Amino acid sequence: MKKGKKKLKGMTLIEMIITIAVLAMLCVILAMVGANIDATTRATNNLKDKIVKESPYAANRGKSFYDRDNQPVEFATELGTISISIDGHFDFGEDSYPDPKVDLDIIKYDTEQIALDGRSAAERKVILEGPNSGINFRFIDFPTPEDESDEEPAEEPAE
Repeated sequence: MKKGKKKLKGMTLIEMIITIAVLAMLCVILAMVGANIDATTRATNNLKDKIVKESPYAANRGKSFYDRDNQPVEFATELGTISISIDGHFDFGEDSYPDPKVDLDIIKYDTEQIALDGRSAAERKVILEGPNSGINFRFIDFPTPEDESDEEPAEEPAE
């Protein structure tokens, strides 16, 4: 009887190279996904920060804020008109109005200065040119008779 050699069990060199190549591709894909998640998280945090800083001024109809040096800064405003019309007719009780239309005077203002106040040049660049940079909150206010009087800037923030 002839005794055969025991066959060694293990991986060949080609199998090892293929395994390393597959693992390398998976690592590259994982790194790209991680970088995308990081960029998305930063952009989301910048947008959230912008909303947190700017929305109280819009909610309170504030037209100015105090900057880092406690100097009042007026928001950039623009006057405009909104036209609202209904095609057809509008019935109100016994009265009928063909093609009613109304023009409303508005004040459009931009609170981006709040988000930029006190930021470094690099942070300003990210806000102005980075992800979500095209998102700038512009608010519309309908002037009322009290708005025509001179208003004081919003109160100084508590420190």
